[in-house]
Amino acid sequence: MQTNQLILKELSLSDRPISGEQLAQKFSVSRTAIWKAIKNLKQSGYQIESKPHIGYKYHDNGRLNEFAIRRYLSAAENQLLTFEIHDQITSTNARAKEISIGSAASLPLIIIGDQQTAGYGRYGRAFSSPNTGIYMSFLLDNPITTLNPGLLTTATATAVTRAIEKKLHLTPSIKWVNDILVAKKKVVGILTEGIADIESRYIKQIVVGIGINYLTDVTSMPAELQQRAGSLRCFAKEYAVSRNEFIATVLHEFFLLYPNYENGAFLNDYRAHSAVLHKQVSITQGQKQFTGRVEAINHRGEIVLSDGTTLASGEVTRIRLT
Repeated sequence: MQTNQLILKELSLSDRPISGEQLAQKFSVSRTAIWKAIKNLKQSGYQIESKPHIGYKYHDNGRLNEFAIRRYLSAAENQLLTFEIHDQITSTNARAKEISIGSAASLPLIIIGDQQTAGYGRYGRAFSSPNTGIYMSFLLDNPITTLNPGLLTTATATAVTRAIEKKLHLTPSIKWVNDILVAKKKVVGILTEGIADIESRYIKQIVVGIGINYLTDVTSMPAELQQRAGSLRCFAKEYAVSRNEFIATVLHEFFLLYPNYENGAFLNDYRAHSAVLHKQVSITQGQKQFTGRVEAINHRGEIVLSDGTTLASGEVTRIRLT
């Protein structure tokens, strides 16, 4: 770990200012080297307060910082998780799949990008990813030989919804299967992908991608997105919750559910937040179209329509109240 990162870690994990002399002694470098490292960190966007005769103090201004994220996690979570953070990346899901090919990574691996240049959602659609959002992918070992992506996606949506409620004090809704809405506008998208072993054809690893319009100014988005996209910006600012803190909360909620997500114990919570349950909907599945009243979301996270049609995947394109 380079001197800059060592100093950032030390400051990020400390509640109190640390003097340049203390840092120099700890890392066996000169005071001048400490000063230069602090200067470089500030130029990189980290907020570090310098007070004469007192020392340096880190403030979490939302600049992505693995050590700040880890500060909000438990000891067990810190031991479990490995991070890879990028200032810019094509796609966190694509990066996760690239790493999976090598099969040498320590898992679970959390890949986070400050900005994506080729982010994508379901059906390969482009996902707008300015550097004010949260874009992360979890590369996970699959504990079983199969995968119910619908159930894992519903578990992920539940985890993110719980994080929003706990930190931002509002109640979002979930549009089956993978969109989280605030005021009927999309603020979170989720994409779950399986990675198969070529020889066994089993799903050996899983990628869970989450894109959140966190501090995003919707007016800066492409015009075609502004009508249906929302943002958590005003709530994040009102409650002073940085991206690092919110990321840690999502991780905490997700890894509470993931070990046993297949039992569907979270589904009552998912149903309580559903934007489609007991409503008339139109659903597109490939070239097929379905219309009907959503009678239930079953134990596998599938939609059950009033005519008995059960759908494990698809896109809700229209919701009517009656």
